[in-house]
Amino acid sequence: MLRSCLIMAAVLPLMFCCDAAGQDGGDGIRYAAYHSEWGEKLTPLVARSIHLELTLARLNVSLYGGMPPLVFTGPVDSRTRGEILAILRSMNAASWPGSTGDVDRGERRKDRCEWSVICSSRAYGADNGRDTPRLEAERRLCGYLRKKLPELHASLPKTLQKLSFSERSSGDYMSVHLDGGREEVYVGIKGQPSAEFCVEPGLLQDLRALLDKAGAEAWHGFGYGKYESGKMPIYFEAEFSNRQSVLVFAEQGSMPKGFAEFCDALRARLAPLARRWHDAGAVPAGGIKSFRFGESGMMMTPSYSLYRRLDAGGVRAHLMRAWGSEPDGDVALSPAEEQELAGILAGLASWDGFKGHARGVLDGPGFSLSAEFAGGRRIEASGYAKFPNGYREGRDRLMGFVEKRLPASERGRHER
Repeated sequence: MLRSCLIMAAVLPLMFCCDAAGQDGGDGIRYAAYHSEWGEKLTPLVARSIHLELTLARLNVSLYGGMPPLVFTGPVDSRTRGEILAILRSMNAASWPGSTGDVDRGERRKDRCEWSVICSSRAYGADNGRDTPRLEAERRLCGYLRKKLPELHASLPKTLQKLSFSERSSGDYMSVHLDGGREEVYVGIKGQPSAEFCVEPGLLQDLRALLDKAGAEAWHGFGYGKYESGKMPIYFEAEFSNRQSVLVFAEQGSMPKGFAEFCDALRARLAPLARRWHDAGAVPAGGIKSFRFGESGMMMTPSYSLYRRLDAGGVRAHLMRAWGSEPDGDVALSPAEEQELAGILAGLASWDGFKGHARGVLDGPGFSLSAEFAGGRRIEASGYAKFPNGYREGRDRLMGFVEKRLPASERGRHER
């Protein structure tokens, strides 16, 4: 990626950095950037990979390796923009050792640090990562970003998107994986059956409140680099919509302030949900454990699936329509409706095992069906320009059921 940036830096026209017509921030600079990539054999000064891009009102930053990751993508005010530009201007990169008009794009430089700077001028090159004026400039830039990024994160809307927690210490065990976008949670607690279920968005708000109460932002980077991958007793990571993250590696007796209390609160909040999931019975007798149906052809078509959600009313089956990974309609099924759908699917049992493919057909129609019932009975079928006997009738019964219950598609109902 860095080499692409270096090539781009060499060929970008001057107007990309300056605009004589005045379409800039009043300083003649519309775009500025700093990139550095440290070779594998070098010990990075701050971060192994640094990427910064600044436009008139937007900042994109990522710092990885050698330190806890820091990422920000979002708007910046004129003061912040001016401070970053002042640092980049002061670098005087054209005078740095290793500055060159041509960086070798062949053999990977494991013992070199490649860099590029775009501001009021352009410079790029490579050095040995030791005792150069560039190192002091990079240290100053990273120091500024580490102080500034928390302030920038705080200026953006912030919702919890993902949370991962794993504890294997003192004979105890708890594992949690939460995906806020899909509203899916996996919970495993010692002494209890594991549970994987969907919950209402209120859980995300509750967990965010627990993190705020515990002062979780101050935890980021605790224990980083102390444990080998897969060998840390306690691992925690949270990701938010403003690209902020909190990463913790800990063990009993060595935790950031408030972390132990958060762990107890997390267990207390999730354990009852897992128990309710099992007490309610994930799949009722005669019910559907999983279902997915989709068709393909010249145009994009939706897919249909069933999942089970745990809410205040217990565990209920939900029918969902989606275009690719984008949901487009969701409805809860009553027990009677789930049984009706199960009956329709059971009527397609003769399709099980069908795999048809018409040779020589390009851009032909196709389908895929997967269903599993309580008790383990399954139906798996797929075809491309070939279909099982009775496909049209079975497909119409199935589609008549799902489209009758789902709300009208925002992208338009697919018609065969």
